[in-house]
Amino acid sequence: MNARFKFALVFAAAALVTSQAANAAGPNAKLWNGTWHLDAAKSKFESPAKEQSETRTYEVSATRLTMHSSSKDLSGKELNFSYSAGWNGKSYPMVGNPNADSISLTAVSDRVVRANSRLHGKLTVQSTATVSADGKRLTITRKMLRFKGAPTDVLEFGR
Repeated sequence: MNARFKFALVFAAAALVTSQAANAAGPNAKLWNGTWHLDAAKSKFESPAKEQSETRTYEVSATRLTMHSSSKDLSGKELNFSYSAGWNGKSYPMVGNPNADSISLTAVSDRVVRANSRLHGKLTVQSTATVSADGKRLTITRKMLRFKGAPTDVLEFGR
């Protein structure tokens, strides 16, 4: 191997490791941690899973994102669910959600997390959660695969 090829190979490997390390860093706890309240008026629902209210609490640790949700649908029915998952793309249990029993998270950046929720192994919801740069807004875009036409909802939360 010539010296230029070796240098290029080492440089490419270093770039790959650096990008994976940045992804592995996960969500920024300062931006994510705390309680978020649904702003139903600013949210857009295409699916029948409309909510009149929801409160979410996030806690980011070194390797996990823990979320607790308490919501009410338009008829006033309450739903409480939670999970604690790594952002490594592996599946983790979800408790209390009738539409999903597991979730896998992938940290895209310190402000963006993608999630795939499954029920009995079947993908039911794909979502992306994004915290604003100032940490005051959380936007969740969720594609509801279990409904005909896979409608997309955009949920807007504030502190």
